[in-house]
Amino acid sequence: MFKIALIDDEQMILDLYSRGLAKDFKVLTATNGKEGLELIENEKPDLVLIDIKMPKMDGLAMLEEMKEKGLLIMPVIILTNFAHDEKIAEAIELGAKEYVLKESVTPRELAERIKNYLK
Repeated sequence: MFKIALIDDEQMILDLYSRGLAKDFKVLTATNGKEGLELIENEKPDLVLIDIKMPKMDGLAMLEEMKEKGLLIMPVIILTNFAHDEKIAEAIELGAKEYVLKESVTPRELAERIKNYLK
């Protein structure tokens, strides 16, 4: 079973997407960027979902750290409510495969997108 890391500071989002993805994947969670980076280094997930706005380290800083540490070997999807063109461009430039707005995707739809990346 593929391992997915879900990094988001909102417990409701972690619960919603963890439950929705757990049927197809082992879901590992972290509540901020620093915790998320440690999780990725230790667990080596197959795909990472990252929010942009988080305490301790935001999603873009996390992507930058992942890039510097050679951890962008797995696909990264930004899953956020933060819809600003410059942030989208920056995330893609840093190595994110996709930038998805939380309100535009259900956990089931997200699971299908993830499966496409892990084929």
